[in-house]
Amino acid sequence: MKWSIVLLIVSCHCLSAQLLINTFDMSAYLFTDGERLQFKAQCRADMRLMDEIVDLYEPVNLTVSYIPMPDVPLLISQQGFTVATKMADIVIPEEMFVRLSEMVKSNQKVTLVVDRYPIEIYPDRIRVVEPVGREKIEFFLSHFFEKVPRVPGVGEHSLQWTSNYQLVVSYFPGLGGVLMAIFENEPSDLTFIEAERQTKGLCIALPAGEHTVEIVSSNDATQLALNLPDWTVRFETEEVELGTLHEALLFPSGLQPDERFLYPGRYVALQFHDEGLVVRDLRVKDTLPPKLTMSVRWLDSMCQIQLDGEDLSPFETFFYVDGEKLSMHRGVLRLSSEKHILIGVARDTFENVAYTIKILERPAEMIVFSQEKVINVGGFRFSSPYLKWQVFDASSIEVKVNERAFQIEKNR
Repeated sequence: MKWSIVLLIVSCHCLSAQLLINTFDMSAYLFTDGERLQFKAQCRADMRLMDEIVDLYEPVNLTVSYIPMPDVPLLISQQGFTVATKMADIVIPEEMFVRLSEMVKSNQKVTLVVDRYPIEIYPDRIRVVEPVGREKIEFFLSHFFEKVPRVPGVGEHSLQWTSNYQLVVSYFPGLGGVLMAIFENEPSDLTFIEAERQTKGLCIALPAGEHTVEIVSSNDATQLALNLPDWTVRFETEEVELGTLHEALLFPSGLQPDERFLYPGRYVALQFHDEGLVVRDLRVKDTLPPKLTMSVRWLDSMCQIQLDGEDLSPFETFFYVDGEKLSMHRGVLRLSSEKHILIGVARDTFENVAYTIKILERPAEMIVFSQEKVINVGGFRFSSPYLKWQVFDASSIEVKVNERAFQIEKNR
């Protein structure tokens, strides 16, 4: 069924024809499949028509003479216009009428176009005599040229068309390039000849290496030598710390320039230089512990403790009080004895650990005497029944555990 439909469409296309009449000089053309016949016709000079011939009238012999009937055959259009050898809206030669009649009898579609086309066609030029629209010019010329020449308006226009173009080479090192023609006016196909291989079109793609290409147009030929660079490709592996700022690299994954590596993992980046292409395999790792600070504040016999951490990876914080682990990062503790060791810990998902250690000492109690006491401090004398003292020594010491240095601070 599919093939039957295709053959039917082709048959209809082959049976189509067009009768074109130019009222400018009364030239007429019959266009059939692959054939063009030219002759003279007669009709009104102001006639404008886009129609189709649909019927053929044959004269009949009547026994009475008072009924006037045409005595010649007529071709009748869908809108009621007639085409004949005489006494019709459009008069054409006998041989053309016979041919059109045979087409109509065989159910061949014949379109009828009548209009004014003030255009003269010569072997070397086209002459437009009167102002006429561009679409109308292109429609008329499309019957005579496979590729319609560019005719903007009134005047003479040469058919000796010259293709003015420039050749542009665009290449990507290691992959090859493209030789492309950029036309100053309407483009046309060129023939590119390279290593006995011909390519027709506006461009040719070439692999990396040396090439000699001949470009042939309708009126000239050009030979061009090209050397498209073939770059080397080098692979490099590098470990990068999480949070660092990367170089101006090209990331196929879409990472933008001047962004930081915010997620651990594997990144592939491209880097170009004069010698070739470098494919960089970047392994982003988190090897740094979180930043950890611990603040302590005494509230009478209570101690307020808070741990603050910062890291690009998820982490947890907790602390030890005298060796006992407390899974919290802030809170208030009641400390019974006067000295305690507080250790704060922050650990991220990659087992990077940060420590901070403090020695806590409760403030000395205030002693109340039954009478005033005289106290001499640095040459100054004070008398009061209330006495409070504190011994000052080094505020912090440094210790090392497993080659890590920790600052132990005293908090009073």
